[in-house]
Amino acid sequence: MGLLSSLFNRPYTIGELMNIDASRQDRAGRCIVELEKTYHELKKETILDKFRSFFNGNSLINIYYVIFKLKVTSDTGTKHTVFIKLNPDFNLQNWSNNRIKIYCDCSDFKYRSAYKLQQHNSLFLNDKLKIQLGSSITDSPKNKSKITLLCKHSFAAVNWLISNYRALMMTI
Repeated sequence: MGLLSSLFNRPYTIGELMNIDASRQDRAGRCIVELEKTYHELKKETILDKFRSFFNGNSLINIYYVIFKLKVTSDTGTKHTVFIKLNPDFNLQNWSNNRIKIYCDCSDFKYRSAYKLQQHNSLFLNDKLKIQLGSSITDSPKNKSKITLLCKHSFAAVNWLISNYRALMMTI
């Protein structure tokens, strides 16, 4: 991804990620989501962040993130790990505009979602996950496979986040 793309392709919001097809929403509704762990990350503002904040009219020194590690069990019994990273917005009325990064360890996510999310800086990545995803973050899916933003596991995890957003923000 080029410099200009990383500057102007803002991450998806929670609300934007919720706009997926009804059949995937139905399948996600049958998943069971459990919070395994919550991580906290404090990062110094980078030069890119300073550049962005200049255009957005706000100034940051440190950036605080919350990372949720979730276990999602589908109706077939398979279990997948989903990570959701967000910069918490304590304005509980405006949760749908919160920028989000997400990752799921299932094949559907790897081959149909990761590329598009990476293009919008919405893919949760660390060095280990970059290795696991391999070329799926740099190579567009084949024409035969329809690109989708979220697999059913990651959609179920985001839906769980929405349902529990108020309680989660109160504990941070």
